[in-house]
Amino acid sequence: MSFDADLGPIQYVVVTFDSAPVPTGGLEQLVGLAEAGRILVLDAEFILKAPDGTARVVPASEVGAQALDGASTGLIDPDDVAVAAESLAPGGVALALIFEDLTLLPVIQAWRDEGGTIAAEGPIDVDDLVVMLDATDSGEGEA
Repeated sequence: MSFDADLGPIQYVVVTFDSAPVPTGGLEQLVGLAEAGRILVLDAEFILKAPDGTARVVPASEVGAQALDGASTGLIDPDDVAVAAESLAPGGVALALIFEDLTLLPVIQAWRDEGGTIAAEGPIDVDDLVVMLDATDSGEGEA
């Protein structure tokens, strides 16, 4: 399979809640980012952990997240669901989200139009960033 398109950075986030219904403030902001063309939601899966410890993917409306009805695409596979469910207490809900950051696409296109080539790209692990920042603050990273 070949894929020939410009993509923005693809990210994921898993957020957990103690129970359903999930709070809607963050969901409303997420929808706002999508409507403004800043991100594209590629998949949103809600995982509910039953009192007996079993976990299952549920429709967004089942956990009070109607704003994301229809955002489930199946990109997040059962293994990913199992990993997300590990952090849940019985009765807990997780949102596993994959999204594309569209904000940099015009910049990338401008560089390409100017003859530039994207040589490397990818996410930076937040824990690694914190270690690097701590080293910089303490003077360890100075030459």
